[in-house]
Amino acid sequence: MVGLISPDNIVQFRAIPYATIPARFKQSILLDILQSGEDFTQHGHACPQAFTGDGSTSGGHIPGEIYPPPSDEFKCLILQLNIPLAHLQAAATSTKLPVLVYIHGGGFVLGHIDEQHNTSLMVQQSLADATPIISASLQYRLGALGYLHTPGNANLALNDQRNALRWIQKFIGGFGGDKEKVTVFGESAGAMSICAHMLCAPTVEGPLFRRAVLMSGCLGPMTCPAGWGEAEEMVEVFLEKCGVAERGEEGLSRLREVSVDRIVEVSEELNNTGRMWLTVQDEGWFGRDAGQVTWDRVPELIGKCEWVEEIVLGTTGFEGTMFMPRLASISPASFCSSLTTQLGPSNANTILHAYAITPSMDHNLFTTRAMQWMGDVVFEAPTHALALHLSTHTRIKVYRYIFTPRNPFPSSLFYQQSHHWVDIYFVFLTFVFRFPTPRLRSIARRHAQLWIGFANGKAPWTEYTYSGKGDEVVMVADEREGWVERSVEVHEELVEWGWGRCEALWAGWEGMRGGVFRAGDLECLRGVGMT
Repeated sequence: MVGLISPDNIVQFRAIPYATIPARFKQSILLDILQSGEDFTQHGHACPQAFTGDGSTSGGHIPGEIYPPPSDEFKCLILQLNIPLAHLQAAATSTKLPVLVYIHGGGFVLGHIDEQHNTSLMVQQSLADATPIISASLQYRLGALGYLHTPGNANLALNDQRNALRWIQKFIGGFGGDKEKVTVFGESAGAMSICAHMLCAPTVEGPLFRRAVLMSGCLGPMTCPAGWGEAEEMVEVFLEKCGVAERGEEGLSRLREVSVDRIVEVSEELNNTGRMWLTVQDEGWFGRDAGQVTWDRVPELIGKCEWVEEIVLGTTGFEGTMFMPRLASISPASFCSSLTTQLGPSNANTILHAYAITPSMDHNLFTTRAMQWMGDVVFEAPTHALALHLSTHTRIKVYRYIFTPRNPFPSSLFYQQSHHWVDIYFVFLTFVFRFPTPRLRSIARRHAQLWIGFANGKAPWTEYTYSGKGDEVVMVADEREGWVERSVEVHEELVEWGWGRCEALWAGWEGMRGGVFRAGDLECLRGVGMT
């Protein structure tokens, strides 16, 4: 295999195919033979998607990056490896290195291996700190290509990811990696995907990873697996939008003849009107013993995962910023009315009180509170529930963090906001050259070091143990102090908010346990895109 030395002490193997796709909407098939003598120095194809971003949220695309990248639905199942050059040269005699694997986010409709998410600088940092690792990044199918479910071919994207992790188990030893020391980390949809892997029984190869980092993403009432009724409705709507009159296998055959551009266009259209591309309740993935994987059972079921030993999980300072366009268009009165219709007066009042929302309040203040609510519904509350359950009812060690540095790029709509995904600009070290202050560069470097240390089996900071007294320890990334441990009580006093809001949400949702429930599916928000 021919790789690229980038940077000067790291060998990067790009666009390694890990699986084949026999046909659109079919399960991918693991490639169990590694071809020798091939060139892996060029970037590969992304999964077809709506390439509409101008990079402004990060100050523009990284210099030299090609955007939009080439895409191909049948050539997109690729991964990238970054290996210390010296270790690769002595792989036969060296100690096997731990492996850190990244699964990208993007709302299940966006994302690919690019320079922004390049993990090679993390490997370089690991060498500088004498804690060497091998890193990997993987792609999977998106939108309808990965999440249009039919019996026998459900959860295509999850199966893609699993095949990539199986490929790593099979071949990473030849690159000097230790298949018994694999840590996965993902952000948003990537983290939610990791949760889904923890809800699945180990493959015949055994556990695919032992540690996990969940960055702003746990399965919850907006993102837990859809029931087959929801999935069938999505197929029906998709067929109609694509102009396909046939149904069943004949309809799928016709859908395979539709251009991939149209498939992407309809995927995006549905996403922009409030529908999400989610996993589905399929016994082939979750198993018969799990029963229904409902939103309220996710913490319990993840807690039963016997092969994951430790989890790092956390969120950013204000997860709801990106929902502003969706929420600014509704009135506080319509929100209160819709929440009451959804949950009943008593449960709705529990939540409205926690967020200090009233029907006649100032609209600007309402938008802020509604953004807090939506950020909690999608990200904070599921993360809090999982941390609480794992730390009190399981043997899994939990390390919790909060990332509060703000977006430092003036061209961004989210400038000076600690928004969802802002930590992505730090952990990979790829934007350090663009940071305006040494302190921000130091925070980024420490971020990478913490994840690297965790992959090496080190406890990153004090373990989180929920007591309900505020004495739990969390790690906080702070613009003034850097990465610092704080008690929950001290941090909540400093930032003037608390996870009591999340507990109020869970209490308000009590009557919805055990069934399909989309907490953000309010009458006043129907037909409005998530972001």
